[in-house]
Amino acid sequence: MATLSSELQRRLEKIRVQFLFDHPFLSVLALSLPMHFRENPHEVFETDGLTIFVDIHKVKKLSEPVLKYTYAHTLLHILLKHAFRMGGRDHKLWNRSSDVVINLLLSDFERVGERPEHEVMMEKFRDKSVEEVYNSLYQENPEGEGTPDEENPQEQKLDLIENEGDTQAALEEIDAIIVQAMGAAQKQGNTPASFLEMIHEVIRPKIDLETLLHTYMTESFFDKVSDFSRPNRRFIHQNIYLPGYRQEQNRLVLYVALDRSMSINQKTFSKFLGIIDSILRMSTDFNVTVIPFDDSVDITKIITYNAQDIQPKIAFEKGNGGTEFQPLLKYLQHVTELNATLMVLSDGFFKIEQAPPLTTLFLVSEKRNMKRFEHYGDVFYFDL
Repeated sequence: MATLSSELQRRLEKIRVQFLFDHPFLSVLALSLPMHFRENPHEVFETDGLTIFVDIHKVKKLSEPVLKYTYAHTLLHILLKHAFRMGGRDHKLWNRSSDVVINLLLSDFERVGERPEHEVMMEKFRDKSVEEVYNSLYQENPEGEGTPDEENPQEQKLDLIENEGDTQAALEEIDAIIVQAMGAAQKQGNTPASFLEMIHEVIRPKIDLETLLHTYMTESFFDKVSDFSRPNRRFIHQNIYLPGYRQEQNRLVLYVALDRSMSINQKTFSKFLGIIDSILRMSTDFNVTVIPFDDSVDITKIITYNAQDIQPKIAFEKGNGGTEFQPLLKYLQHVTELNATLMVLSDGFFKIEQAPPLTTLFLVSEKRNMKRFEHYGDVFYFDL
């Protein structure tokens, strides 16, 4: 056992030296993370998100290039916090989704070894987050029994272990390591942009949808306007008179464009309805008009909610048509109130050439479609 362990340590040390010259961020991770040698229940390398476990017997079968790739693959599981982001999702399907994301990222790198034959590559998910991949694969196979593709019809890896320790303390520890690794990656200068963006997505502070909506509504609808009729008394003792503020508007007036087209699956549509419900619950005085649309606007389906409604029911049906934004714009030009705001709930699969006639917030369920809306309003992506 000791001889096997010593030999493995020499092999891994050689790889860490290679990482130092080729990919310093991997070197930082490799040197910072604890590693234990044992007999793993499933894979050669396994991780709980903070510690790497290596099977000293299985690893003998790996060539040096494959060992290097497998080591890098495991380090990226940790860097991208896959063990901590799993939540209550299906373990096998989440593991596979994580592998898809990592293998696509590593395909942009040079000198990371040789990808094993059983490692899944699904090009259609390039530039997708693991959550997006999971949601898509889950739709294909809701039973959660893995998602075999044409290349690997039977393979199902399990190199991710659920972290059962103090999650908050572990996340703080891994965050500190990630910051060091990111510094090394940025100094290197030749790190693929897709990888840097993925890391920024991980370390970017997260904000839940309700907090985002509340903040946006507060800033959009309850803007303060300077007014000398009620001066600010804070500096009067210094003979400095500043204007006070009055509320320009104290009622939420919102139009919600609800995409009900064929490209919206039922789970996404249900999430849209949940967002509408959250909006109605976060304001004490509101007038919210929901406009379902697909390739047209059916005015018979439009519903307006106001603060006098008692526990309003949020009930809308999905449509079967395509998505056309122009009919919605035409409708809004004739009915919108002054100082109202438009919120568009959509996957973003439609053409837009003209800005809506009022302040607009796009809540988009497909990250790849965010760019196209930036010239027409504020854009946010929400993870299902």
